[in-house]
Amino acid sequence: MADAPDWIHPGETATLLWHGARAERPGGPRMYQVSGPALEGLPPAPRFLLAPTEREDFAARLYRGGVGLPALRDFLSECRVALGELIDDGAFLAVTAEAPVLPLIEAWKADPGRPRLPYLEDLSAFMPAEMPLYVDPAAHAAAQRERELFRMAWACDECGDAADAGVFLWTAHQGDGIRVCLLIHNDAGIWQVSLHPFEFPKETAA
Repeated sequence: MADAPDWIHPGETATLLWHGARAERPGGPRMYQVSGPALEGLPPAPRFLLAPTEREDFAARLYRGGVGLPALRDFLSECRVALGELIDDGAFLAVTAEAPVLPLIEAWKADPGRPRLPYLEDLSAFMPAEMPLYVDPAAHAAAQRERELFRMAWACDECGDAADAGVFLWTAHQGDGIRVCLLIHNDAGIWQVSLHPFEFPKETAA
């Protein structure tokens, strides 16, 4: 992508914010009114995924497992990834740079160099960092079968409710691997959204 921003790259993570009105301060950054979620106690995140409050119904459908790839693309078409800082006790986000997120995700599909991780069947997880990223065997198998899809990959082990904790993956076959194009990790309504974090091997039929 020739005009890709230089402040976000494949593998980086953005915190989702639902936003209301937008405003411009003379000589200052663009301002977004923050509708949620509350991020008190979390380390400051310079990158955010901005979603309009008019689309908050998407979250409820996501938690029910009712969102496929077309609905995800439709939602993301109204979202922007932004570099900014929460101000006024988190009431506003002051943005210094922003870009539509869906074209970035699509453009980065062909980019090489993402880490390739094995699926650990004994854990039903990947290990992209020190903590496991749980992906149930059915979700892993679906990603192997389908050339491209978006689905729930894991929900809270204790209650089974993805609204408490859940993982959602957009995957696409790329050569001999399967690229994770988008990862949503929900923790009680706080979404960490990773763009092209890793890929994993494509299994061959026995």
